Formats: sequence, structure tokens, C-alpha cells
Amino acid sequence: MEIVCFDMEGTLTPEIWEQVAKNTGIYEFNKTTRDIPSYGELMDFRLDIMSKHNLKLSDVQKAASELDLLPGAEDFINRVRQNFQVVILSDTFHEIAQPLMQKLGFPLLLCHNLGVEKDGIISSYNLRHETAKKQAILGFQSMGYRCFAAGDSYNDIQMFDVAEKGFFINAPEKISSSQPHIQSFDNYEDLENGFLQNSIFYKWMKA
Repeated sequence: MEIVCFDMEGTLTPEIWEQVAKNTGIYEFNKTTRDIPSYGELMDFRLDIMSKHNLKLSDVQKAASELDLLPGAEDFINRVRQNFQVVILSDTFHEIAQPLMQKLGFPLLLCHNLGVEKDGIISSYNLRHETAKKQAILGFQSMGYRCFAAGDSYNDIQMFDVAEKGFFINAPEKISSSQPHIQSFDNYEDLENGFLQNSIFYKWMKA
């Protein structure tokens, strides 16, 4: 059996925090792991801005609920499910990802958790592991699964380092060009073909 492990934001969905920036007019929320590779540093940066502007969890949840999937993502995921198990390995948080998971058909989501006070203020965050995406794939492999991975940013390279095959999708040129050994695509059709061409089980089924 083979598992395809996807990053979420920028890969299958828009960036939630960029929508927060749009809703609030606070430009700093546009920064992602494309700009600050360390997710811990990025979240410290975001929580500091939220505290300064008295923003709450509900503001981030509202932004997430307003987003649609990236064009073609729903059909793409449904096609991938026909030949692979699908897992989302994301640096998002369970408290804000629900609306987008619903639009993706509720695949398995492994991500982080927020610490929220009674008045809805995000006071902290709990990262599962410093390299949670890598550790998840290693865990699947320890049970005998072959894993493919797809993402768009620096924090996805940890997946590519251990997956049977990793691919950039929708990655900025500055990121994909820094890792020339990783195939980079700008559309789902080519990405799907990349999975199929490297699949052992798909080839067996078609033999």
C-alpha cells in the first residue's frame, strides 16, 4: 500500500493567514514559511501581532471559513484517492482547519494544536514535533507503507528527504530552484502523473 502525504496550505488550499491579512488589513500576516522557514518563529511572530491588535481565534476561524480550495484541488484529490491513501501533513492547527477539511472530504489530518483561553485569545501553540511531517512519514514507513509527498515550501523538504519520492507543487521559484533535485510542478495533472509513474502498486494493477 502507498500513501500520498500532502501539505495543505499553498498545495491544496489558499493560505489561511493571508486571508486573515486581507480581512484585518494587517500586512504582516501575509508572511508564511516561504518567508520564515522556522514554523515556531513564524507562529511566535503571528501571535505577537494578534496580541498587539487584540485578535482572537474567531478571527482566524472566520478567515478559514471564507476560503475555497485551490482550483482543481477537489477533483485532483478524488482521483488520487482511487489509487492511494491520502494524508494531510500540515503545520496548520486543528482548531482552524475544519472548514477546509470538509471541502477536501475529511482526509486524515495530522497537524498541531492551539492553546486558547476562555475569551478566545490564542495564548500558545503546541507543535507535535519539530519535524512532525518527517516523523509521520517515518512512522508510516515503519509499518511497511511506501510514501510520496507533495508541498510548496521550505518546511516540506523534511518530507521529501525521507519519502520514496517528493514533489514541489506551486512552489515559488526561489524555493524550487534551491532544491533542483526535487521535481517541481505547477499543475495537478503533472503531479498526479508523478505519483503514478513512481507507484509500484499502480503498475501491478495495470499489468
